[in-house]
Amino acid sequence: MKCPRARFVSILAILLALTLAGCKQPIYTKLSEAEANDVLLTLIKGGIEAQKRGGEDGTFSVWVSDAEIATAIELLRADAQPSEHYSNLGEVFARNSLVSSPTEERIRYIYGLQQELAKTLSQIDGVLVARVHIVVPATDPFEATTKPSSASVFLKHRADINMQLVVPAVKDMVVRSIEGLTAESVAVSLFPARATITPPAQVPVTRFFGALVASRSVVTLWIIFTIPWILVAVLIVLLLHATGVRETVGRWVQRRRSGRMGDEADNLELPDDERRAA
Repeated sequence: MKCPRARFVSILAILLALTLAGCKQPIYTKLSEAEANDVLLTLIKGGIEAQKRGGEDGTFSVWVSDAEIATAIELLRADAQPSEHYSNLGEVFARNSLVSSPTEERIRYIYGLQQELAKTLSQIDGVLVARVHIVVPATDPFEATTKPSSASVFLKHRADINMQLVVPAVKDMVVRSIEGLTAESVAVSLFPARATITPPAQVPVTRFFGALVASRSVVTLWIIFTIPWILVAVLIVLLLHATGVRETVGRWVQRRRSGRMGDEADNLELPDDERRAA
């Protein structure tokens, strides 16, 4: 009786663990710890229950519930998370061949400048996405005049921040980073991000045992809170049922033994002839 009951409880616990684990799935994987923290912070501010988990390869993943995955993706997309990886000049000029043509070296140099400038501009408060496109005409030694260089800057920013105030500083940074560039040849295009979800300040909250939580999370918290008590109740019922069955079987065996002993005593009291007949 004990082994089947223990096996049943183990199976029940495994099924419960699998059920709880199946309620969440990774929304992003192979993230650095800094990227995972930024994603986690954005989701928590938006009222999404999220969890950061580390992997064996040193990377991290962020998990959310199945019911909130669409809202989480929309929230991260609006906040441009996870942040984009920008190449640096060292990565760009990691030679893959023994000999590089002047044209290839020039293209690498321009691309490296674009990546470095975009990475710097993305650090400005309020900037979500930064792109820099540089045009540096090839020099011709036989031409008397040289064509001027130009640059175009794309900035996607938070809608609640006025980025017009930083446009002169952005132009000055680009001009001082590229040789032969003037402020008139630098175009800065600003695009505010469209808010597609409820702002964090308007996320409805409620109290759960004294703690402030998102209202949408109350049902999940109650499920998690009541599951241990349900397991305890199931175990108690199983123990009581097993005890009752064991007592019933014991009484039945005792009655059988008592009946056999009574029959044997009656046979001993009979005469030999009647005992043999019996």
